[in-house]
Amino acid sequence: MFRPIVDLGVNGAGRVSRRGFLQALSAGAAGLTFGWRDLLSARAGELRKQGKSMILLWMDGGPSQFETFNPKPGSPNQGPAKVIDTALPGVQFAEYWPETAKVMDKIALIRSMKSREAEHDRAIALVRTGYAPIPAIRYPTFGSVVAMKRHDPSYDLPPFVRIGKPRIATRDVDAGVLGVKYAGFKIDEPGKLPPDVLPTVSPEVLRRRLALSGKFDAEFANNGGQTSVQDKKDVYDAAARFVLSPRISTFDLSKENDKLRDAYGRTNFGQGCLLARRLVEQGVSFVEVISTGSKNDQGWDTHKDGFKDQPALCQETDPAYATLLRDLDERGMLDNTLVVWMGEFARTPKFKTDGGRDHWANGWQVALSGGGVKMGQVIGATDKDGTDVTERPVSVVDLYASFCKVLGINPEEEYHTADERPIKIIEDGTVIKELF
Repeated sequence: MFRPIVDLGVNGAGRVSRRGFLQALSAGAAGLTFGWRDLLSARAGELRKQGKSMILLWMDGGPSQFETFNPKPGSPNQGPAKVIDTALPGVQFAEYWPETAKVMDKIALIRSMKSREAEHDRAIALVRTGYAPIPAIRYPTFGSVVAMKRHDPSYDLPPFVRIGKPRIATRDVDAGVLGVKYAGFKIDEPGKLPPDVLPTVSPEVLRRRLALSGKFDAEFANNGGQTSVQDKKDVYDAAARFVLSPRISTFDLSKENDKLRDAYGRTNFGQGCLLARRLVEQGVSFVEVISTGSKNDQGWDTHKDGFKDQPALCQETDPAYATLLRDLDERGMLDNTLVVWMGEFARTPKFKTDGGRDHWANGWQVALSGGGVKMGQVIGATDKDGTDVTERPVSVVDLYASFCKVLGINPEEEYHTADERPIKIIEDGTVIKELF
């Protein structure tokens, strides 16, 4: 069970003064020890403003449209997956999504996404940032952009939290040119905090370490390192607010009703979705939950054994996704929370003998819920065999312009790289009018 390490007299808004922190240390507060990388991640804890939140459900590897939300019954490309009706008349899903089918009235489904990137590294970079990758600039993942826009130095929880681990770390997209200040706080396993967040040393050891660190910092500052020293001080302050906050109990899933936990599913993804709801309930601006499945290491990248592995992936994801939408709706939170289900692309219409499908960037899908979008609709279409977009093609930049509209972010606004190069949040995107 998670508890604040020391009582600092944090107020009801979850804020703690620097003086209170220092007084607690001098009184013998429990130890705080961090690796430097953890401190930098906790730096994201100072970013937040009031506004709508976003939960990204990331299907790592690229889910097959035929086995999910755009089946083609009667087509030779469909494979063995049967179809089921949804809560929206005339709209069908693959049979592996019975719970999500019941909440189609809470989903705006885009079936006509198009991009030019069908290789994982480039597609992930594009779909997670809104920019095609180029060597000269490391564009930030959208969660970091939201963290930048929701900057609030007094808030004590990270505004951007990532739950789960990407299937292949080298393909991951981070804060890029925005730097660690706006990086996501990573939770590998929902229900457990990183080990360095918990106390590991005595107050005496802590005081000695802080005193020695302060001496080195002062010497460095006197020799031209004032900016770096201040950045480090800010990091420590943010880390202290996070670790010492009573809101840290948000990460403790044992506080939830067992029946609700079962409804989400006792998988990493299911419990991650539950944690996402708890976090946005506390004001976290952006939460990403990564789905890679628990059966093997290929995740949604089902080049082989697709007819066996896609159903298993769907059956882990289906109850969590549907329960998240119901849970948010029942708590009156769905109007202020945008939930997005997507991966980097889809799978080829033609399949191999074992059901494996390769990469396909023409006619993939994104599902959006809440945040004020018009739900209970399908936008765009592909042909009877799922090979070409026939209605309302949608680009990645248009999708991101729509995210910005929901979150109240001006996509034309610029931020700057370290060498003062201006970058628009999203360039040349047009809001998807059907969503609003």
